[in-house]
Amino acid sequence: MSADDADSAGRGRRVCELPGTGADRVVDGYWAEAKVRSPEAGGEWYLAGAWWDSPEEAVGWLHDQAERLASVLEATADCSGEASSGGVSAVAAVFREWTTDARFRSVQCAALAGGQPVSANARGTDRICGSVDVEVFYSLSARPVLRPAPCR
Repeated sequence: MSADDADSAGRGRRVCELPGTGADRVVDGYWAEAKVRSPEAGGEWYLAGAWWDSPEEAVGWLHDQAERLASVLEATADCSGEASSGGVSAVAAVFREWTTDARFRSVQCAALAGGQPVSANARGTDRICGSVDVEVFYSLSARPVLRPAPCR
């Protein structure tokens, strides 16, 4: 399912009871998102988000976003001639390494299926508005979306 399909999937998705939530709550999908924050710059930027039917789809989408983000950050670093320690190149390396770790991917899918939120996070310095270097936090995360169980 694509992100566009996920937005229009509506109420036809599979609903399952999440272990440990009790009979009054069920999983109605998984929300995944990409955000960037910089307390020093006083901002938070929402990059993307999507609703998925399964933990595997949600974590797969996070991996796609990590690849996209790493590519953009590497291109930015190449243009600025940035040294790789501590800046956006280091952040790109964290996300590239995360996407190649198949064992950890399965751990995160299992955790998400078990009701736990998952994330991949990195921080580094970046230049804001071409003038000020600030610390920036990059976050890719997914969580189960719970709703009340249908009456029986």
